Amino acid sequence: MKIIRICLSLLLAASTLSARAEEPDAPEGRNVRIPGRCFAMLDYKLPRTRVGLERNLHRVPRHPGLDSLLSPAEKAEVLAEINARCDALGKDSLLTSDLFWVMRPYFDRLHHEDPHYRITPVPYGDTEVYTKKSDQRRLSRELRMPAFSLLQINDTLVVDRSLDPQFRRGDRVAAINGVAAADYLKYGYGDRHTIPTALMNRYFYSQAVERFRIGLERDGQQLTVETAGQPARQAIFALKKAEETDANIRTYADAGAGYIAIPAFFPNNSRLIRIVRKAIVDFKKQGLRNVILDLRRNPGGNGHAFDELLSIFIDKPVVDYCTGQRVKVSKEAMQYYDFLTEEQSGQVVELPETEYVRSFETNPKMYVGGMSCYVLVSRDTGSIAASFVNMLQYHGAAQLVGEPLLHNALKYGEVLEGRTLYPSQLAESCVSMVEIDECTHRDDGYIVPDIAIPYVAAEYLTGRDAVLEKLLETIKGAC
Repeated sequence: MKIIRICLSLLLAASTLSARAEEPDAPEGRNVRIPGRCFAMLDYKLPRTRVGLERNLHRVPRHPGLDSLLSPAEKAEVLAEINARCDALGKDSLLTSDLFWVMRPYFDRLHHEDPHYRITPVPYGDTEVYTKKSDQRRLSRELRMPAFSLLQINDTLVVDRSLDPQFRRGDRVAAINGVAAADYLKYGYGDRHTIPTALMNRYFYSQAVERFRIGLERDGQQLTVETAGQPARQAIFALKKAEETDANIRTYADAGAGYIAIPAFFPNNSRLIRIVRKAIVDFKKQGLRNVILDLRRNPGGNGHAFDELLSIFIDKPVVDYCTGQRVKVSKEAMQYYDFLTEEQSGQVVELPETEYVRSFETNPKMYVGGMSCYVLVSRDTGSIAASFVNMLQYHGAAQLVGEPLLHNALKYGEVLEGRTLYPSQLAESCVSMVEIDECTHRDDGYIVPDIAIPYVAAEYLTGRDAVLEKLLETIKGAC
């Protein structure tokens, strides 16, 4: 069998360890062959002396806020916690997953300041290593996943939507391939919505396994389900397809409400806008007087036709958007803004008003009045989706319902491609270069719902959508 050397810095899942036993001479770097596959996974140990944990934290020089985030005292405190974690592991060298856990106090501090900023495993290895793009595509095609999505509530993982009848909405996932759910969650960012292989990829830095053994709790009973899963790309596509807006428009007549899910924004939002406006007009024709927009799983996307979308809900000729913006000057930023100079490199400078939108005019023909609007939000509501719901709340066009958004969901944007944190196989997901002063009701970095409804794990283990159901009860009580 031909082995394609792919330096993914991936630590294999527990179900592949039997394969390791078949290769007793496998090096400490975890060169492990996957049965029936055309590739091996490698995860090299990284000596602590190369990591430099005791002296340095990596800088984020292109970001307007992260590079100067910590005072000397705060930096010392974070380093002390990092080194305590490293000592607790009792290892002279760290695998990729170890390194992420050890560095997490710093990573979490950066992510708290800017939700865009995450540290992730390098996808398919870094660009300088040992494989052709055709081999990467083949690996991508062959990866499989359990065909369901997950809802994370504290340390509980609940099946949210499933393509496989073996798994039911409301099942609690206790373990995957022998690893407890709570252990997986130590390596994530607390996303409300996720998929099993995303958890595995962070914990093991691999999702390339032959079978998945899922420990479940259903109706108080413990059971184990084994599955080969489905091709990951197909399963992810099907799960996203099931969440699309035009597949999730419905009415709740007893609450006098229509429901529309908006799980993402796109480079061209024209079709989405037509669907949303037509649905609201149809609700109104049916005599409904309430509309529920669900953006709980919307991480953002593109702000194309943002003014047209907001014109559906805001009955004002002009919408105030922000009061100022600043950019961190770098070579990349100079490609976007002509007024920047080499002499300003490293500085955070004000953008002139010609370079950003302070306010915008609405299209009065798009407005649909006579409806009370409620918007479901969660900590996954981010980026341009966070701006959308904030504009609705700030201009009195809707009440937000659910839980607070992540800290500074509005503050940073205009992301650049991140870099790999050599010599590790960890990488920045992206780096924001612009700091934004968006008009909002609060100045502490939080968007807080008007109607607070927290997630409660026990309620979701019944298979219900408890947050939506509580909102419907609130609407009924207000009638």
